[in-house]
Amino acid sequence: MSRVPDGFVRTHPEIADAIASGRPVVGLETAVLTHGLSRSGRTAPNCLRPDGEVAGMLGGEIDWDDDAPLNLQAVRLVSRAVRHAGAVPAIIGMVDGVLRIGLDDDELAALALDESASKVSNRDFAAISVAGGSAGTTVAASMHACRLASPAPIRVFATGGIGGVHRGWTERPDISADLRALASEPVVVVASGAKVILDLPATLEMLDTLGVPVIGYRTDALPIFTVGTSEDLRVPHRLDTVDSVAETCRRHWDGFAQSSGILVANPCPAEDAIDPHRMDVLVDAGLAEAAAQGIDGSGVTPFLLGSMITDADIDPVSANLALLVSNAALAGGIAGAWPADRSG
Repeated sequence: MSRVPDGFVRTHPEIADAIASGRPVVGLETAVLTHGLSRSGRTAPNCLRPDGEVAGMLGGEIDWDDDAPLNLQAVRLVSRAVRHAGAVPAIIGMVDGVLRIGLDDDELAALALDESASKVSNRDFAAISVAGGSAGTTVAASMHACRLASPAPIRVFATGGIGGVHRGWTERPDISADLRALASEPVVVVASGAKVILDLPATLEMLDTLGVPVIGYRTDALPIFTVGTSEDLRVPHRLDTVDSVAETCRRHWDGFAQSSGILVANPCPAEDAIDPHRMDVLVDAGLAEAAAQGIDGSGVTPFLLGSMITDADIDPVSANLALLVSNAALAGGIAGAWPADRSG
């Protein structure tokens, strides 16, 4: 494919060097930084307890600052999980009209604190670039950015959960661009399934219609973001090792000349997952309140998260951070297991 001029897209030197030398690289999105998590401080989420599964994925003592922005600390931990798994994190975002594949810590902090930053999908790149704006990248935008990396594309990407078919789609056909990206961008996406606010059976069916392979990592059921899995939603394939996932990706693209992405569905760590029945009640109530206030589109997810934080029985932020770290660690493992003859 033709490359975008360097003035519009910049690959960080560390990322470019890693790609050139064949070291594993994992793409990371920033919509969670600009729109998914609060810019306020909070006490350390329960998932970071020293004896927990998440702490093991981070490889050591966690220096959490209760007063520092939650969104910034979360993305730094996700990046740390990738490094602990043996890969190089490429945090993707738009800064001053330039799509940056790899942000340094100062750029990341500036984007985290920028309340004027927008949320960019792949359709928005040109307009945001001309306006000189800054933005967090969605799954769809980040997947396309992975293809624009220099000197070769990034093949592995981690996120929290993908977008999909929204509830009530028969009356209002609201379908995320993430699904089209999965159908057309040759990137393996590690995610905890689809976000809980979606029509999950319709989302799984749409992935099948689009020809996107869905692989359950050590699960036969589709993960539902922060609530674990649903036995009613079966995935077509299950794999239990990073080596088998990496080899499946290689054969999909190189052996059978497929062009779609691959979704690796990784459940939220069980010890941090939210009870599904309680979540159903909260989501239904939150969606009703959002509709009553005229909140829709990209504003729904942060509204729901904010409304759930006040519930004493659950900690959605902790569950969200747990799955983000888990997915990043798994993506790092897959990238590291990529066969030596991998193509760019």
